[in-house]
Amino acid sequence: MVRYMARPPFLFAFLCLFLSTVGVFGAATEGPVRSEYVEAELVSEMASIQPGVPFWVAVSLRHDPHWHTYWVNPADSGLETMLVWDLPDGFEAGEIQWPYPEYIEMGGLVTYGFERDVLLLVEITPPADLDPGDSVTLKVRADWLECKEICLPGGADLALTLDVASDDTTHNEDWVERFSTARAELPLEDVDWSFEGHRADGRLTIHALSPDWFDGEITDARFYALDPELVEYLPPQNWSPTDRGYAFELIQDTTYDHQPDRIRGVLVSEDGWRGPGSEKALYVDVELSEEKAGIAAALPSAPSDVSGFAVALVFAFLGGLILNLMPCVFPIISIKVMGFVRQAQEEHAAVWKHGALFAFGVLVSFWVLAGLLIALRAGGEQLGWGFHLQSPIFLIGMSVLFFLLGLNLFGVFEVGTAWLGLGQKATSSASWTGSFFSGALATVIATPCTAPFMGAALGYALTLSPVEALLIFTFLGLGMASPYVLLSAFPQWLSRVPKPGPWMETLKQSMGWLLVATVVWLAWVLNIMAGGEAVIVLIGVLFLVGLGGWVLGRWGVISRAFPVRLTAKIIASVLMLGGLVGGVVAADRLAPVELTAGTAGEQGGVQWEPFTEERLEALRAEGKPVFINFTAAWCLTCQVNERVAFSSARVREAFEERGVIALKADWTNRDDTIGRVLEGYGRNSIPFYVLYGKGPEATYTTLPEILRPGTVLDALDKL
Repeated sequence: MVRYMARPPFLFAFLCLFLSTVGVFGAATEGPVRSEYVEAELVSEMASIQPGVPFWVAVSLRHDPHWHTYWVNPADSGLETMLVWDLPDGFEAGEIQWPYPEYIEMGGLVTYGFERDVLLLVEITPPADLDPGDSVTLKVRADWLECKEICLPGGADLALTLDVASDDTTHNEDWVERFSTARAELPLEDVDWSFEGHRADGRLTIHALSPDWFDGEITDARFYALDPELVEYLPPQNWSPTDRGYAFELIQDTTYDHQPDRIRGVLVSEDGWRGPGSEKALYVDVELSEEKAGIAAALPSAPSDVSGFAVALVFAFLGGLILNLMPCVFPIISIKVMGFVRQAQEEHAAVWKHGALFAFGVLVSFWVLAGLLIALRAGGEQLGWGFHLQSPIFLIGMSVLFFLLGLNLFGVFEVGTAWLGLGQKATSSASWTGSFFSGALATVIATPCTAPFMGAALGYALTLSPVEALLIFTFLGLGMASPYVLLSAFPQWLSRVPKPGPWMETLKQSMGWLLVATVVWLAWVLNIMAGGEAVIVLIGVLFLVGLGGWVLGRWGVISRAFPVRLTAKIIASVLMLGGLVGGVVAADRLAPVELTAGTAGEQGGVQWEPFTEERLEALRAEGKPVFINFTAAWCLTCQVNERVAFSSARVREAFEERGVIALKADWTNRDDTIGRVLEGYGRNSIPFYVLYGKGPEATYTTLPEILRPGTVLDALDKL
């Protein structure tokens, strides 16, 4: 029997640890235990057991209609069922014997799982010193993910008591037929079918060679890979007969970081591998050679931005480095660099600690944002990286923060240890928390800038397990923080920086204007998202908090008497907090603006239609080529691409000549449909561009995140 171990051992251990904290072991129950939509039970094939004689048990899972749990490789999403055993001393449990899975497609995502009722068989070996006449109780904690349109965690503590007999045992009459059916659902091995495998140009071809005695016909089959990162799941597998058997072709996942030497999986056909009515599943374990593939079918091409997990980590680190050059990061980072200039005069240990705390603030912020995003997506939310910019409340809050920081840099007011002094106090030897929060603030502002360099890597990260995804985000944070760690470790590198003097005040005020410019950009995004009323609300909020800052700077300084300072701080707090709270309440009541397809066409560029799934399906059914532009107002790279590529008259003419229909999927306001469609393409970030060829069965290609007119024209020429 086939024993599967598709996931890395460290990931399996992490998942077991996570699931075990949920409830292992609670009060175990004998008999059926029901979650929301799945009923579980621990059952035995034998009515009694013998000392030292292995026997079979199973966890039975009965699913409500259209609900499913997952196979050992869940494919695009999901989590395989986990079993953690609590057995009497001397007992040993084998691995799960997985029945063949079912193909489940929803919203462009493919999952492998079970909608039918299944038994997960496990062999139990008892010790040889059991005393006949005794009874033993087996316990197991089963955890699963049960899904339909939504997914819910399910689990149960199951128990089973069996008597120990000295003579031959008998089968459990209630379950003997079901165990027989379950064994028929296990993949066949050693039944004279043989296989040849080839790889070429990102495609894997498997040739199933039929035995001489086989006189049946396999009209169709589907291959379920055991390696979760090896092949693409959605494209058709192009099953076809050959003179020696059958062949099918798979697309290698572009995120797989090396050429595969072997491929393992289960080949499933309703026709039966030993003739009609026989077993439907066949185990495949074949070596892949470099010979040319035998099938030349056109299959959908997949994004090639990420070549593997290790490469994704490298790109994440480099992307973090590049973030330090982004306009929306520079104002906060520049404040930190100014602090390094002052720290160069301090003792080395203090400087190094500030740099380390800054780096830790960056990392913690990336972990929190990534953890929040992963948790929301696990709960069914369709969100992407930078999703906080889809909230008017967040935009108003960040505008207020930047505006106050700008006033602080202009000298309107001075803040010592208050929260508004994050940037100013970030490098003070007495403000360790300031260094930490300086890194945290830089991270929050950096996230919208990741798309040009990290879109594919971040999308790839969110298709992985939580551990692997967090590694991607960790390397992104390490890349962003690394220059400042190096500067704090080697402050002598700052020796060429001019000595402190009046130039620092000029530089400080100049950076204040950069912060104000960021507020202007946030207001522009807010206008597109929520309309002019929201911008008026923002202006009112900024007026009140600015007035509060002026009161604080005018009467809250140390030169004033204590009663005056106290009164000024109270008034400033009321104005600032009142303005912010009032703005949040007003923004929450504003209806989002109904977004249109865009304005590029009005400027002589591409004419866009609003994207809907129904419109896409209708156009493809008519055989028309389709271009989809996933964009948002807050995506700076998207806006640059609009002006550089899609406003080009040459690009517009190429669209018209080839009859390409241009659809714009505007994600400025949160849209669950667009989020789900993006997820179907294996992405969660924008910009993202998809081009479908002609015909209902036409394949699609994706374009890079950064476009030039020539990039779009080359893609259109390949139609």
